[in-house]
Amino acid sequence: MRSQMIKIGVMLMVTLASHQGIGCVVAQSISYNGSMHYTTGSYFFTENTESVSFLNGFMVSGSRINASLSVPFIYQNSPWISYGATGYLPTGGSQHGSLADSSGNRPGRGQGGGGMGKFSSPASLANNSSDSTINLTDTLSYNSYSFGDPSVYANYNLIRSNNGATSLQLNANLKIPMTSTDNGFGTGEWDFGFGASLSQRFLSNNFLYVDLMKWWYGDMPDLKLQDPLSYSIGYSRSLANGKWLVSTSLSGFTEIINDYEPPLSVSTGLGYIISSKISMNSSLSFGLTESSSDVALGVGWSIRL
Repeated sequence: MRSQMIKIGVMLMVTLASHQGIGCVVAQSISYNGSMHYTTGSYFFTENTESVSFLNGFMVSGSRINASLSVPFIYQNSPWISYGATGYLPTGGSQHGSLADSSGNRPGRGQGGGGMGKFSSPASLANNSSDSTINLTDTLSYNSYSFGDPSVYANYNLIRSNNGATSLQLNANLKIPMTSTDNGFGTGEWDFGFGASLSQRFLSNNFLYVDLMKWWYGDMPDLKLQDPLSYSIGYSRSLANGKWLVSTSLSGFTEIINDYEPPLSVSTGLGYIISSKISMNSSLSFGLTESSSDVALGVGWSIRL
């Protein structure tokens, strides 16, 4: 099923790109998009992981279709977090099999409080039936950086009202595996997502938006990843004749790793249009579950060439 969806995803990307080529004859623009994100959190481990990612990419925009390619450069102080198509996943990195092996015997489960327990570094995992340990890499002196997997993104504006108040677009995202699972910079497999976004303007300068996307994740060698549904609902308001944009949103997933509560976070953002060709944005997010980073801070920019 996954391989079929990946093939469909590649075909969809090619189809959108071909339509984009036709649309660009009529109207096109090329933009350089970049962003930098800092995240920190313990997830369901006992020690914090700090990560910094720097994304660079280019977007080609037509009258209805946008297509882009981006490549992340990543720094981490532990190998426990893998960077995927949707951001950071606490897979255990090079020792991701430990999460699968400990299924049903995680510390904290069944002890009240809803906690999923913590793995330490190195970690001992109490098993009711036998003694076992999960030894994760010592991260006291760990620092590593590398390019991550590139992603291809495309969207098609299916419905747009005459006054621009209502917009419905189809989205597709494909992650190309080019990094190893050993250092935490990738899952080693293809990821594909397909979904839709709805935006509605009201009271002149207020917007509500909803985003849904179904993902098909490739499994890591010793860890099965579920195919989740991602969702986001948010509100934004433009100020100063559209120069500024403030926003807030709630974003999450259905289950990705068996028996671990899925990622869920709340965020706020601020955008500013510097000129007709340059815009900037910033965001601050807080994780609400152990599969999410505790805090994520980001800044991004777009320059139309």
